[in-house]
Amino acid sequence: MAKKISDDNMFFGLDLTDEQRKFRDSIYSDEFDIVFCDARSGTGKTTIAVATAKLMVTNKKKYDKMVYLFSPTQEKELGFLPGGLIEKEKNYYQPLIDALLEINENPDQAIMQFCDPNVKKQGLGWASAMSHTFLRGCNIKNSVVVIDEAQNYTSKQLKKVLTRIHDSCKIVVIGHHLQVDLINKRHSGFIKYLEHFTGKERCKICKLTKNFRGWVADWADSLPEED
Repeated sequence: MAKKISDDNMFFGLDLTDEQRKFRDSIYSDEFDIVFCDARSGTGKTTIAVATAKLMVTNKKKYDKMVYLFSPTQEKELGFLPGGLIEKEKNYYQPLIDALLEINENPDQAIMQFCDPNVKKQGLGWASAMSHTFLRGCNIKNSVVVIDEAQNYTSKQLKKVLTRIHDSCKIVVIGHHLQVDLINKRHSGFIKYLEHFTGKERCKICKLTKNFRGWVADWADSLPEED
């Protein structure tokens, strides 16, 4: 049986649906190494993934940190932007920042790239954010890895990410197959890899259907996109 978090009041005060509880418990469980979630915008998938990762890193202490990975849709232009790596990538941190604020976490203390030296000495930073662009040659160990907006990774990019991650990690792949921002939507690797892992013993596939932003966002999201 999957290990569960028994008291929702202990889960940052979030009032979860049954679908969200199943997603959270699948991440938290020792039964699964990789969890996919195909869900529309506004269903809380990033917040739940980040909140569960927080518990697994700071309370359960099984993992050293959370690694939040994103795919910059303007990857070719990224290297030409001014500043260092953090300055180049910080525009893509917003979903992570929003999720941290939702669970009353201070991004300046939680995200390692934002922490000042004093905060780092106290060991408060528990989340690291980066794009897949600079991941080649990296090895990710003992971490909860949250791959956000996975529909915007090509198959090649998603393979690069997944093959950098050791079995000592918990992997959470979240996205929505109808919100692909790639120029050629057929290049998205999200559904291809979701289907590739379906049926594997230590893999869980989850779906979230309730949009918490309201009926306008939900109805707008239901309009099929053109190829």
